[in-house]
Amino acid sequence: MLRAFSRTAAAAAQARSHVALTSPGAPGTTAFTAAAASAASRGLGNVLGNNLLRAARGMCHDAESLSPFTSTMPDEDKFLFDTNGFVVVRNVFSKDDIARFHAGIDAHAEHVHERKGQLRLTAAKTPLSGDGKTGRKDLAGFLGWAAPHREPWRDVLAHPRLVPYLHELVGPGYRLDHNPLLIMQDPGAEGFEFHGGSTLDNGDWNHPLGYSFMHGKMRCNLLAFAVHLTDVKEGEGGLCIVRGSHKSNFKCPPAIKRYESATEHSYQPAINAGDVVIFTEATTHGTLPWKGTDQRRNIIYRFSPANNAYGRGYTLDLETGGWPASYTEGMTEAQQAVMHMPYHPRLNRIAVAPDGNGVVHPAKREQHKVDFDRAVFKQDYF
Repeated sequence: MLRAFSRTAAAAAQARSHVALTSPGAPGTTAFTAAAASAASRGLGNVLGNNLLRAARGMCHDAESLSPFTSTMPDEDKFLFDTNGFVVVRNVFSKDDIARFHAGIDAHAEHVHERKGQLRLTAAKTPLSGDGKTGRKDLAGFLGWAAPHREPWRDVLAHPRLVPYLHELVGPGYRLDHNPLLIMQDPGAEGFEFHGGSTLDNGDWNHPLGYSFMHGKMRCNLLAFAVHLTDVKEGEGGLCIVRGSHKSNFKCPPAIKRYESATEHSYQPAINAGDVVIFTEATTHGTLPWKGTDQRRNIIYRFSPANNAYGRGYTLDLETGGWPASYTEGMTEAQQAVMHMPYHPRLNRIAVAPDGNGVVHPAKREQHKVDFDRAVFKQDYF
C-alpha cells in the first residue's frame, strides 16, 4: 500500500484503508483517484496527490519515480548554479544552531587530527602551502555522537532550506554519499590543491563527479555542501572555486591547480557563519591558505542520486552492510531516508518530503511484478 509520512499522511489514510493497488480499472481505483483529487484540492497535489493518482493508475515507472515533485529551487539560484557550478545559500543556520555545532566540536576535541608530513595537502613553497608547518585539521563521526551533540549535524540531511536544492540537483531519493567531514584551519594553515573537475588528468570525462543539463534538468552525480561555521572575509582564504569549470571539456592545467596561474578565474566567496555553499564536485575547487586571525571551521557533506555511490561509508557496519548503527539510531524518518543504500527510486524508495518535514513513499511496484521476482530471484527485488 502507498504509505506517506509527514503532514500529508492524513489526507491518504482513508483511501489507503479501502483501496488495493492493482491494475488500472481495478475495484477501488475510483475511490483512490478521488482521494488524490482531494489532496490536490488542498494544495498537496505536487506531493501526495500526484503519487496517489499514479498509484491509482497502476503506474510505477522510471519517469514517475524520478520526477514526483515540482521544483522549488529559486530561479535565480538555478541560473547561478548552472552558470558557475555553485551557489551560496545565505542564513541557513541561526546563531543558536552555530553555537550547537561548536559545542559538539569542543566536546570532541581529542578526536581532531592534523595533517602533517605525507598527509599534507599541498607541495612545499607554493602559493597554497601556507606557513609550511601548520596542517589542516579534520574531524568526523559526528552523526554518531551521543545526543545532543549529534543533532545539529543530522539536521543538515533534510533541512527545509536545503531540500529544494537536493531535489533539483540530485533528485528525489537523494542519499548521503560520503561520511561528512569537518575541516579546520588555524592561522597560517595550508590550503588544498585544486581538485574535482569535469575532466580527468588524461582528458577523459570525470563521470563519477559529472554535471549535466539535459531535457530541462540539471543533475549532479556528486553534490557538495560547505556548511560554514565561521565567518570568512574576502581575501582571508578558505574555499575557492574556478567558476564555470564544471562545463570544461579540457583537463585543468597543473599551474591552475596549484594556484600559480590564472588566479583571477578562481573565486573565494565571502561567507558568514550559517551560510551554505552548494557546489557540484564537477567544479574545480580547492582551499586557499588561511590568513584569518581565528580558526576557520567548515563542514563538508556530499550527496549523490538515489542509485549512485562514490563513497563506501554506507558499508561500514559489517553486520548490516549499512552505516554504523550509532549514525542512524534516533534519526527522524527523513534523516533515515537519506542514509539508504543506492538503488533506483522506482524500487519502493522513500523520498524526503519537499519541505523536509517527513517522507513520502511513491506508488509501490505492481504486485504481479513482485510475485514474478519472488518466483525467479527468490526475493522481492531483482
